[in-house]
Amino acid sequence: MGRCIWAGTAASVLIVAGGIIVGPGASSHGPALRLAGYAASYAGIVTLVGAWLYLGRALARSPGTPSSVVLGALVAWGLPMLCGPVLFSRDIFSYAAQGREIVVGINPYHHGPAALGGGAYLPYVSRMWADARSPYGPFFLGIDALIVRHAGQHVMVAVGLLRLLACAGVALLAVALPRLASSCGADPSSALWLGVLNPLMLLHVVSGGHNEGLMLGLMVAGLACAREGRFAAGLVLCLVAATVKMPAAVGALYVGADWIRSCPDGLARARATLRLVATALATAVTLTAAAGLGWGWLGTVTTPTRVKSALSVTTDIGQAAGKVLTGLGAGVPAGWALSTARLVGLGAALALAGLLLASGSRRPSAAGVGLTLLAVVALGPVIQPWYVLWGMVPLAAAGPGRFRPVLIYISAGLCLLVLPDGRAVTGLVMVGFMAGTGAVSVMSYV
Repeated sequence: MGRCIWAGTAASVLIVAGGIIVGPGASSHGPALRLAGYAASYAGIVTLVGAWLYLGRALARSPGTPSSVVLGALVAWGLPMLCGPVLFSRDIFSYAAQGREIVVGINPYHHGPAALGGGAYLPYVSRMWADARSPYGPFFLGIDALIVRHAGQHVMVAVGLLRLLACAGVALLAVALPRLASSCGADPSSALWLGVLNPLMLLHVVSGGHNEGLMLGLMVAGLACAREGRFAAGLVLCLVAATVKMPAAVGALYVGADWIRSCPDGLARARATLRLVATALATAVTLTAAAGLGWGWLGTVTTPTRVKSALSVTTDIGQAAGKVLTGLGAGVPAGWALSTARLVGLGAALALAGLLLASGSRRPSAAGVGLTLLAVVALGPVIQPWYVLWGMVPLAAAGPGRFRPVLIYISAGLCLLVLPDGRAVTGLVMVGFMAGTGAVSVMSYV
């Protein structure tokens, strides 16, 4: 296992070295140097994925391995990325700009960062998101504003503090996930390996700074509390997670359902229902009032759908159908096929989510949450590689069973689909990467 950990550490250093040349905030360089930067980063990613796969195989062959081994690997692999530049996404610059909006009195639920009109923060924001309203909840934006207020005009200070916030979520996850796994009868070390040491977590949360880290840390802590019988605390934590990003509301639904199911009779269930409704309302109202931005966060959750993701099945079907209908001269409104396909996908995801919730007593809540969120991602209108973590992390705690090889393959493949500067890999290159990574996964793990 020691060799795997050293290999992963070297891989992280290589990723950072390449990212300094070709990352989102890198200076302009000549073609030869940029090619060297991409080569170094991709060599590092492939090595990191390989080290992760081999460590997973070693853990599978040595049941009962202490969680400290995986946590040691997490620190060794994550620290170089945390100390390096932001890689694989520019989203964290949008976070900082939204915080700046709040500081200067602009509501990010009403206006995108372009409303800043200039200044230190706006130039770092991707053009795609410059006029986009914030899809994040009041808890996250409240902390975001505090960070930016402290950083002032120093954008990189704000970004560094936001990355530390994401890593604080990962640290909470590293504490809560083994507890949840143990309560579900799963191996804590294996859960940490799949859910926290996952290269997607390292590349897109530790390095990229996505707020999935904070959302998942709070949600898993809530699920762990509920599993231990502390339903009110679990519900509050999941609701706070949902005010970071809305998908965590699925965790709150399952905690509430478990709370009601734990009651011995109808009267107790009625009392529990009243308590959970009161707790949910009090939490939402308190956090929304504290942020001082109103309830706009409930109406901006569709902001990410402006991206036409090549990984989204429903988006691909909708776009293809639209081209066919246009070619046939059907005369349907522009975008109708795409909107219809996306709505059908979301409807199917909601139906599956309802079935999973209704049959929740047959499996640990962590499994239900994980499967539901994976369905939402798979059938949703937009898929980003790090979205897969929404369902993978709780499912890792529940013991993924027959889904384990699939989750491993998906994790390994998605790591290669975003360039260090945040641009997506598409077309035949994407197919080639997925096929190659699948072969490596099979050879390394099976």
